[in-house]
Amino acid sequence: MEACLRMLLDSAMKKGTVKINFTIGFGNNLFQYCTGKLIADTFGLQLSHKGISEIGLSPSTAAEDSSLPTIYVDDANYKKVLYSSNVQDCNIVVNGYFEDYKIFKPHLKEIRESFSPVEITNTADVILHLRLQNRLVQEAHNKNHISAQSIKKVLQKFDFDKLHVVTDAEKWTHYDKYNIEKIQDQIRCGPNPNPAWVPTEQSIEYMNHLIDGLSDLEPIIHCNGEDMLQGSGGLRSGFMDDFNLLRSFNQVIIHNSTFSWWAATLSGAQKVAIFNPWKIAKPPRMRRNLGRTDYDGWFSWGGKEALYFDHYGVEE
Repeated sequence: MEACLRMLLDSAMKKGTVKINFTIGFGNNLFQYCTGKLIADTFGLQLSHKGISEIGLSPSTAAEDSSLPTIYVDDANYKKVLYSSNVQDCNIVVNGYFEDYKIFKPHLKEIRESFSPVEITNTADVILHLRLQNRLVQEAHNKNHISAQSIKKVLQKFDFDKLHVVTDAEKWTHYDKYNIEKIQDQIRCGPNPNPAWVPTEQSIEYMNHLIDGLSDLEPIIHCNGEDMLQGSGGLRSGFMDDFNLLRSFNQVIIHNSTFSWWAATLSGAQKVAIFNPWKIAKPPRMRRNLGRTDYDGWFSWGGKEALYFDHYGVEE
């Protein structure tokens, strides 16, 4: 009898651990953390991760019970695990991208409370985030550049005084061959040192098109001129200033970056436009859907007609 009670007690004391393996990319890490925390909270499991110091998320350590089975969660099975009823007595390793706004929608309040708040102080203007740098020069990221005209078209849906543009570009004056080759040299120090490059002339053409095409709006430009972070693949030091600037606006336009997607999600901005074809997976892979995010105040904009280079397909 005592042995049976002891076995039942030991079983009741077993508690699995959700371990998050962060990958490269600030936005990616926020998806991984929020997915892991959602699983841990849902099933009453411990949470273990290295933290994301830039956003004030401290490391969390938990003793892992090696006697429990381990489940590996990635982009293929996260829904099966999240909506399961039999993972309470398991260790779970989280390693994926989880670009699925629908799983977070019921939990936005809790997610926002997980991070230090940034007050929305600008309600009169609109801010556009343009991720450039590696998007300008790498073929893998060059599939959905939008025209200045398409930006002006979505701006018609906003009531605003001034347009702000926040970007990781080093400068907002005309680019030449030297500027593009400098970006390539910086990316060679990252995790993918030998990517397929876009023709230099094309990179110059698009960057200068944006600068000239938006000039009549007299935008207020916020360029992050800090050095590139070694090994980041394109992130600049001081990027949190850009992130928190985005969070301080009540009207936001998102093009092709999980960075600005998370800034707007965490801020609770009242009006957010997101580029419709971005991060939309084709059947049967229906997991990515960020371009259709329908949180309160969000709407999708644009399509293939918004692209500057019509010979490129829209990036998933």
